Amino acid sequence: MTRKPFRNLVRFIVAVALLAGGGFLIWTQRGPISAAFAADKPAHAPEGAASPPSPIAVPVDVTRPRAGGIERVSVQPGTVEPFEMADLYAKASGFLAEQAVDIGSRVKAGDVLARLSVPEYEKQVARDRARVKDAEAKVRQADAAIAAAEAEARAADAAVSLAKAAVKAKTSFRQYREKQLNRIKELAASRAVDARLADEQEDFYQSAVEGESSAKEQVNAARERLAAARSKVVQAEADLDEAKAGVGVAEAELARSEVLLGYTVIKSPYTGVITRRSFHPGDFVKAADQGGNTPLLTVERTDKMRVVVQVPDRDIGFVDAGDPATLQIDALPGRSFEGTIARFAAAEDPTTRLMRTEVDVPNPDGKLRRGMYGRATLTLEAGSPGAVRIPSAAAVERKAGGVAVVRVAVDGKVAHRPVTVGADNGTEIEILTGLTPADVVVVRASRPVSEGTPVATSGSAR
Repeated sequence: MTRKPFRNLVRFIVAVALLAGGGFLIWTQRGPISAAFAADKPAHAPEGAASPPSPIAVPVDVTRPRAGGIERVSVQPGTVEPFEMADLYAKASGFLAEQAVDIGSRVKAGDVLARLSVPEYEKQVARDRARVKDAEAKVRQADAAIAAAEAEARAADAAVSLAKAAVKAKTSFRQYREKQLNRIKELAASRAVDARLADEQEDFYQSAVEGESSAKEQVNAARERLAAARSKVVQAEADLDEAKAGVGVAEAELARSEVLLGYTVIKSPYTGVITRRSFHPGDFVKAADQGGNTPLLTVERTDKMRVVVQVPDRDIGFVDAGDPATLQIDALPGRSFEGTIARFAAAEDPTTRLMRTEVDVPNPDGKLRRGMYGRATLTLEAGSPGAVRIPSAAAVERKAGGVAVVRVAVDGKVAHRPVTVGADNGTEIEILTGLTPADVVVVRASRPVSEGTPVATSGSAR
C-alpha cells in the first residue's frame, strides 16, 4: 500500500470519530443548543411553529431541616467506680471468732460482718459495770444519810422550840415567885405573917430563878445540837455529790471499756457488697494502730456509682453540675445508663490538660461494677431554641460572621437562600435563621446548578 492511500484512510477514520463525538455532544446538550438556536429565531415565531425543547432537570438529593438546635456534647471514656468504698480494719487485736459474710455478700448499713474475741476487754467491761453498781449504792447511802441528817436537824430545831417554850414557862414561874416573895415580905414587915414565911418564899423564888436559868441553858444546848445536825446535812450532801461523781467516773470507765469491746464488732458502714476478705475464723487479727495494715473486709456501696470522666480543655468551660450524661458500658452492650454530672475538679491536670469529672449513675440492679469501662456522652449545652439542623454538606458558601448560602428546591427549581449558621458538629450544622422544617434543602447535585436551574429531587424530602 502506498503512503497516499494510507493517509487518506487515516483522515477518513478521524472524520468519522469527530462526527460521532459531535453528535453525542449535541444529544447531551440539547437544552443549551436549543436555546442557542432559539436565540437566532425571531422573537415571535409563527403560530403553529414547534416550541423549543425544555431544559433537562438536574437530579439532586434533598432533605428537610430537622427541628431543634445542635446540643454541645462531649463523648469521653469513662471508668466506673463505687460511690463509696471502705476498708474495714480492726481497732482491737484479737482472734477472729465469727465472720458472717464473704466476697460477693450483699450487706446493709449496720449489719454485723465479723466479731473478734478479746477476753480482757470482756472482763474489763464486767469489772467496770460492778464499779458503776458500787458507786450507785454509795449514792443511795448518801441519800439516806442526808435524810437522817435532815431528820436530826428537824428534831434539834423542835428541841430548840421546846426549850424556848420551857424558858417562857420558867420565866413566868420566876415572876410569880418574885411577886409572891414581895407580897410576903410586905406582910412580914407589917408583922401580919411570920418572918420565917418570908424566908421560905425567898427559897422558892431562888429556885424559880435557877429553873429559868436552866431552861435558858437548855435552849442554848438545843441550838448547838441543831447546828450540829445542819452540819451533818451539809456533810451528807457533800458525800452525795462525791458519790454521784463516783458514779460518773465509773460510768465513763464503763463507756470506755464498752467502746473498746465494741471495736471487736465490725459493722457495715453502708448498703453494698463485700469485695475483699483477708482473714478466716480463728486467725489472729492485729489492730490497725498496732501495725495491722491488712483490712479484714472491703465493702463498696453499689446502689449508686460514680463514673470518672476526663474532660478535654475545649469542653471544660461548658461543664456544669447537673448536666445530663449517658453511659454505655463495653461489658453491657445494648444498655444505656442515665446520670448527671455531680462534681468536677474545676482545674485541669497540667500534664494531660484534662479535668476530672464525676457522673453519678443510679445502679439499682447492681449491674454496674467497679472497674467497668465505657463511653460517657456528656450533654454540656442545649441547642439554640427555634433552630433547625441540616447536613453540613448542604451549605455551599460559608462566609465570615456565621453567614452561609443554602440551596433550596422551590417549585422544581433551585433557589439560593442566605442563612445564619450556629453550631457545627462536623456532620450537621445548626441554622438559626433562614430555614424552616417545611423547606426542601438540596444536599448534593449531579452537576453544578445555579439559581433557577430545574431539578429532579430525590431523598428524604421527595
